[in-house]
Amino acid sequence: MSDVKNLERTLGDLRPLVERFVTRDRVRKYLKALVNTPAPSTAAAAIRVPVMKRLLEEDGAFLTGRLHFDEDFGGVGSPVIVTGRADGDKPFWCFAHLDTISYLVQPVQGDYTPLVPYCVHLMRDGACTANAYRYEFDSNRYVVAAEGMIESTGGAPVFRPNGKSEPLRAGDRVAPLSPYREIDGSGLFTGLMDNAGGVAAVAVAALALAEAGVEALLAFPDEEEGPVGAGNQTMCRGSSRIVSLLSPPALAIVADVQQGGGDADADARGGVENSTRLGGGAVLSEFSSLTRGSVTAPDLYEFARRMSGVINGFGVRVQESNNAYSSRSDDVSIMLRTPNVLLLGYPGFNRHFDRGLPRAHLDDVLHLAKALVYASAIGPLLKERRRPLVGVQS
Repeated sequence: MSDVKNLERTLGDLRPLVERFVTRDRVRKYLKALVNTPAPSTAAAAIRVPVMKRLLEEDGAFLTGRLHFDEDFGGVGSPVIVTGRADGDKPFWCFAHLDTISYLVQPVQGDYTPLVPYCVHLMRDGACTANAYRYEFDSNRYVVAAEGMIESTGGAPVFRPNGKSEPLRAGDRVAPLSPYREIDGSGLFTGLMDNAGGVAAVAVAALALAEAGVEALLAFPDEEEGPVGAGNQTMCRGSSRIVSLLSPPALAIVADVQQGGGDADADARGGVENSTRLGGGAVLSEFSSLTRGSVTAPDLYEFARRMSGVINGFGVRVQESNNAYSSRSDDVSIMLRTPNVLLLGYPGFNRHFDRGLPRAHLDDVLHLAKALVYASAIGPLLKERRRPLVGVQS
């Protein structure tokens, strides 16, 4: 009973800071800026870090000395935010991948360029607006080399430029372009939200975590997308590089989009759809990729469920996945450092332009950001409860 009371009290103590820092307008500002900044894998940090830094500076995040932004953590090519002390081990981790789906190019064929997916390519037949990005040596920056469309027929993607343009070449990256647009003022939006929603939620949550004095490491890996293959360790290379530099935490959370009911590849999994819905709140999943990713231990999952019940009384919604299917993400890397992994994301449709424009709900990202702050209270209580370990009651 004391653990339950401690959890309720700690969550209640965090509530004023959550309501002060995690607002709908702030989440929208971060989300819109990130959605409007496509970030191909291995170039995401270079393209999106300036956007993140500007957003944090505008909110005065660096003035108190409680929030520190490392643009290239340990030289691994990905940024992190650290709250509390500037150095030392952090008992609370939260990961949200910075990169978007992207494609590498093959030799030009007439008026189009065949593409090699550096992601899970889910669009079988269709098209979406896209840009080709090129690193410009003389200016040391990325530029748009060509504008056009990604077209997919029978699951084979190509890039078709708009009008005449210089041929694409090795080193170029093609990424979808889908600006943030709200629908009917309801909070529903379309745009390149995978994983802009997770990054926005974690970045906004960092402001409250810093003010609360929580010792946390909030990581934004570049290269979560990439070759998937049949096993685990062929993806999420960015987070693997980060966690190799860290001591295990008391709790790690992975914040990524989770497909809602009716996503494009449901048929490949027997037609069973995830029950989560847009506008229903953040999403808590027990395991990912049918256990090819992480699996949350029963006691940790129950702590998360209890937390969800308490913060529901604060107006923060967390919906549970029905375990039909949740995508693996950076949990693939983190599970090799700690068993204490929670999958806490937000629902979305067509996250890889499966059957049209991606769409999600602003309020789900808002609820995720709030839930992440509250979840920071779970780790210490879980650690205490596990001492001593208990057996099975007969």
